[in-house]
Amino acid sequence: MGTRTVPILMLFTMLFAFIPMSPLVGPAEAQITCCDSFEVSYFLLGEGDESDKGQLSPFSADLGTEAEAWVTNSVTQLTEVARWRLPSVSTGDFPDATWQLTIPYEVVNAVGMQANASAEVKIGGKSWYGSATVPPQYIPGEATIDISIEIEAGSIHSSGELVVVVLSVQTLVFASPGDDAGVRFFWGTEENRGWLDANLPLLDMDWQPAQVNGRMVSIPVVLRSGHGSAIWEKSISEFKVDGIVVDSYIATVHPLGAQVYLQWEAPSSAEDGVYEVNLSLRVDPDQVGAFTGGFSYALVFGLGGGTGMGIFPADEPLRGGGSELSVNIQADIEQGDRLRRTTIMEFNGPMAAWLRWGLDNIGNSSLNSLSQWRAVDGNSATEASRNNHQVDEAEILALENHLSGRASSLKRFLFDGLMLEPERLLGVEPIEAAAAPTVNIDVQGEYGFSSSSVTLTIESLENVKIGERRVLFDNFVRPQPSATPIWAKLTLEAHMTTSMMLGTAGVEGSGIDYSHKRLVLAEIITVPQQTLSTEDELADFSVVYAFGDITNAPLTALFESLAVLALLGFIALSLTKNKPRTGVWMTALLLAVVWGYSYFFALPLMFMLGAVSAVGLLMVAVAIVTPRPSAEDTAADDAAFITIMPAKGLRRAKRIPKVNCPACGESNLIHSKQRPVRIPCCGCGARLRVG
Repeated sequence: MGTRTVPILMLFTMLFAFIPMSPLVGPAEAQITCCDSFEVSYFLLGEGDESDKGQLSPFSADLGTEAEAWVTNSVTQLTEVARWRLPSVSTGDFPDATWQLTIPYEVVNAVGMQANASAEVKIGGKSWYGSATVPPQYIPGEATIDISIEIEAGSIHSSGELVVVVLSVQTLVFASPGDDAGVRFFWGTEENRGWLDANLPLLDMDWQPAQVNGRMVSIPVVLRSGHGSAIWEKSISEFKVDGIVVDSYIATVHPLGAQVYLQWEAPSSAEDGVYEVNLSLRVDPDQVGAFTGGFSYALVFGLGGGTGMGIFPADEPLRGGGSELSVNIQADIEQGDRLRRTTIMEFNGPMAAWLRWGLDNIGNSSLNSLSQWRAVDGNSATEASRNNHQVDEAEILALENHLSGRASSLKRFLFDGLMLEPERLLGVEPIEAAAAPTVNIDVQGEYGFSSSSVTLTIESLENVKIGERRVLFDNFVRPQPSATPIWAKLTLEAHMTTSMMLGTAGVEGSGIDYSHKRLVLAEIITVPQQTLSTEDELADFSVVYAFGDITNAPLTALFESLAVLALLGFIALSLTKNKPRTGVWMTALLLAVVWGYSYFFALPLMFMLGAVSAVGLLMVAVAIVTPRPSAEDTAADDAAFITIMPAKGLRRAKRIPKVNCPACGESNLIHSKQRPVRIPCCGCGARLRVG
């Protein structure tokens, strides 16, 4: 080795040795960056009474429910209107600063008012006060009151210290008050925000040593905050590696807040070296500036076995963050009295990462007692492959066996694990009534730690019960916090087919589009693919039905309705044997349309038969009121027919019987089939009797 090469190698080695968290030197001390005390708007939430329901939150995601407080009488002494507190705070120092309380108000049934509004801020055992401009004049209608409070520098030593803000009024006087005059203070919604601009410590970013597996790099950062995991779940975040946005990350539970793992797959062109990693957080989309921290990592690719799979975190991932769920339900009648149902669920996002992590931790007794994965039965194969940073086929099979044929295990996994209502999803209540449900899991070729799609297929077989209300699906997403939803989007599709000898007595739907059709061989209920995303949409969607007896079967309904048609048609034709049938044929056309519509679109049997009978009776009524034609009218009609269409008229005339007049010898056509009948002679006018 040359003499110049040795110093260069030594310098390179020293460079990596002095950079913390290099995978070459093993675990290093965590590095804390971000964030000094930062001015943030803390929103006023909840009822601001003395029951401590009023709270302050830095997250705009918590806005949604309006609260209010009234002052309806003139006051001459300091009167508390409302108070709010921070339920938990982050430790650290806060500087000298001017805080400002802003709250909307409305003067009701008065020309105006005068009031001295004030605010008190308490931090631990210290208090600071501020007042609005004196003397303030408040006009009718809605506006806001702004109160400034000068805060002296100090420290928060424990997350248990309280930060409280109190709104009060003094010497409040209404001008020309009417009945029920008062002032209403309101807050808590996006449209009507009330807030406290405060300069407080909010979080620390605690950067942990990076882990390298081939070209996959996992960089953990602990977000230490008094707001717990909400500091991640309710914030808008962005990771960057050397200035390039990376959107593959997952959060896990942590006693100090949340731990987030950046999962970065270095491109093939990336070389060993130092990479700058940054994370920025915004607790409110309107926040000016962001909490930004970062650290430089010395990375050497190709370590850790080089499998290229995502690195599994040590702690169980959070499921919140808004995963997307797709559900496809296929149900068919089997063997006449059984309903086979296949429910296919495909989901991605944090929930998919949680499931992959759980597969690698099946039967892990060190997990929390409430963890779904601790209760899953393992075996020797899962013991050997646990925590090997990949999903193994043995682990997938173990979970399938745990959930298949054991309705109670499947129920718990769906309810507590996937946050879904099992009875409302699988259409049978209780779920134990389904015969031996089988479960199949497909990680779609992604065996590393990833949030890419996972498919869960559940097959069940249940007995058909006539007249019992059943659900194809019914609001199966469990109630979830709007600020940190488990499921942000649901794509739903369903298809159910009966048999020719089994139909439904009725189908109803709510909050979703569906169609119900009756064919000769089956009834079909179809829910076309559609996406639900808003809170209201996810809270109200259902399709319910009830199986009917043999009279409601598609084939039986066809024979029943055709029998009614045949009977009414026979009656109408009999009544018009010697009458024109134009009105009857027109009514028969209407009857055919009504019957076809009510049968094809699967209207309830009694309604269909009622509609057919009503139109059929109308046809009979038309037959009854149709007048018989006179001989003169018939002759005139024939004469007109012969005049307009001579050739056809002559052929028609040859088929009509004739009689010669004995007086004048004129030949006369006999249009009536009635015998005996008298007709006038068209030559001499004599009355001729035909026997």
